[in-house]
Amino acid sequence: MRAFEMIYRDEVSAKAVSVFRYLLDRQGKCDFCYVSHRRMAGDLKISVSTVKRALDELQRKGYVSVEQRRRSNGSKCCNVYRCRDPG
Repeated sequence: MRAFEMIYRDEVSAKAVSVFRYLLDRQGKCDFCYVSHRRMAGDLKISVSTVKRALDELQRKGYVSVEQRRRSNGSKCCNVYRCRDPG
């Protein structure tokens, strides 16, 4: 994936790279994954606020798109993440 070549050249923080790699691993052969901030934080041994900052950075730089999922009653559910090649 060309994104790895670019992410290391871009000024992307180490935590954001870690979150990106985590999402790619969770994504597997699908083109998306869904996981909570709390789960990511626990698996990566970082805080939830660090996960949120990393995701914001990845979105700004074009590496990840985020879609908010909702339950049938309208309440928020976990997000759907799609890792993208920003090129």
